[in-house]
Amino acid sequence: MERTAQAAFEFLAADDHQLIIYSALKKLGIRQNDTDFEDLVQEGWLLFVAIFQKYPQEPTKKPKQFLAYAHQALYRRFLNQLQAKQREIKHLETGEVDLSGVPQKLDVLANTIDTDLLKGWLGKCNAAERRFLIDRIYYQLTPSEISKKWGVSRQTIYKWQKRIRSKLMARESENPHQFK
Repeated sequence: MERTAQAAFEFLAADDHQLIIYSALKKLGIRQNDTDFEDLVQEGWLLFVAIFQKYPQEPTKKPKQFLAYAHQALYRRFLNQLQAKQREIKHLETGEVDLSGVPQKLDVLANTIDTDLLKGWLGKCNAAERRFLIDRIYYQLTPSEISKKWGVSRQTIYKWQKRIRSKLMARESENPHQFK
């Protein structure tokens, strides 16, 4: 059997195999009501493809053995992502947001956004939302381009956008004079 992404998705969708994603997330204490849950589930599907393709034996020959391996690999990759996110949050709590990697285009939109205000916005967002803001404001990508860049659906992009809007509206209601 060829180990294409399609074959990996078909294997994961068969029977109850996709439960390994939910199980790995549960093991990390991530529940369905967490804000990152849907993003992590989609990320799990993408990570599974790489795990499926790198597995040294044929995954379909011994599916139970492979699923145990894949579960552990997903758990470790999710754990690495969460630890990186925690390090980033800790870094943000110190008040420093590094925008040095973001190109400073000479356009009207990027120049009108106050850097301190943007840092404040980024500090209120999770990693996916920060990527969205940077791609949308600095790179001026469309939602379709952002979804293609990050390998997620446009629906996910619009969910990020909605969550950002909610957070900014909540922040504006807390500090109404800050945005004037």
